[in-house]
Amino acid sequence: CGGGAGVVLIPLDTEPMPLSFQLDFPCTNNTAEYEALVLGLQVALHLGVKSINIFGDSQL
Repeated sequence: CGGGAGVVLIPLDTEPMPLSFQLDFPCTNNTAEYEALVLGLQVALHLGVKSINIFGDSQL
C-alpha cells in the first residue's frame, strides 16, 4: 500500500478529531480500511471512550 488510513472521532462534547496514519507495508484497500478501524479503536480506547458507533463503506 505505502498509503495511509484515516478515521474521524466525533465526540459528543467536542469538535471532530480527524486522524491519519501512514501504512508502511503492502496492502489492499480492504486491508487499509481494516487498519483504520483497528487504529481508530486503539485511539478511542486510549482516550477512555465508553461507547462507540462505527461506520464504514467496506463491502466485505
